[in-house]
Amino acid sequence: MRRAAGLVLGAAALALAGCDLFEASSPERAETDEGAAAPAASGAFRHSQSEDLSGFYTPVAETGDGEGRLLLVFIGQPADFEAWEKGPRDEGFAPILLEFAGGERVLPERYEVTDDRVRFSGTSEDLGRVTLEARLDGGALALARRNLGTDEEPAMEGTVTVGGRTHGGVKFAWSMGGG
Repeated sequence: MRRAAGLVLGAAALALAGCDLFEASSPERAETDEGAAAPAASGAFRHSQSEDLSGFYTPVAETGDGEGRLLLVFIGQPADFEAWEKGPRDEGFAPILLEFAGGERVLPERYEVTDDRVRFSGTSEDLGRVTLEARLDGGALALARRNLGTDEEPAMEGTVTVGGRTHGGVKFAWSMGGG
């Protein structure tokens, strides 16, 4: 009987360990019972890129409308990610951020950046919850970098959600300048 219970508990632990640790609805800081802000759980910010992904990724087609129209996704260099993760953090800059037409910059509450995937979650007072789930195309990115971003295939494609409105199949061109 003990062995069966141990197997069940072990299976449950393995199932939990396999869960995706990136939870878009979890804020960076949580309120404690006393109402004070508690530090983010470790793992809220993860990066493991081996290639230089830095630059500006602009939607090929208009994405969103009004002040909620996405202008760009900025991705910094690995050193930017390392500095951000160690703190302290500048309120106007992050190693990955999304900028919108109304001038709103949404900074991350959580992110995961690898050579082939970008996941981002943040909140804006004006726009609400903002998420990005995208796949990077290493070959297209390398070509765009060699040609300085001139008329190349999109380097990233994914889904952007702004305040509950989802835009799928968004293609992003890479450039080294801000648009």
